[in-house]
Amino acid sequence: MKDINDFMSDGNTFRIKEVRAGSKKGKGIPQALRAFGRIVSSNSQEEINAIVKEAAQNDGRLARYPLKNRIREIEAHQFLLSKIAQLAEEHKAHIKLLEPSPHCLQENGVRRKFARDLLNGELRVLTSASAWLKNYLLTLSGQ
Repeated sequence: MKDINDFMSDGNTFRIKEVRAGSKKGKGIPQALRAFGRIVSSNSQEEINAIVKEAAQNDGRLARYPLKNRIREIEAHQFLLSKIAQLAEEHKAHIKLLEPSPHCLQENGVRRKFARDLLNGELRVLTSASAWLKNYLLTLSGQ
């Protein structure tokens, strides 16, 4: 896929959905994203091999269960939390730029509102994922 800025993507993305507090539905962030965090935050091929071996001992999925190495599990999820927090900050900055302005034309104002509403919705999902990760990290660290 190619967008207007000539950015190329093969379409591999992670879809994060809002996790409502106290909801029985949803398990936080997608397993594929958790697996990605574990692989990207690995420091060596040996760590990746250990993750793969551990997954093979279960059902073969890299993120079905928490890693036995709690420190690596915490590091992987802290990495994801930092990236989600960065995205949330970027969304907040863009939302601020789209605040209503008396200099905007009426048509432009409607478009700005639409863009702002869309970004606010995405920010809500990012905030939800961030809260889930923070709670998961607290659980892992035993607090």
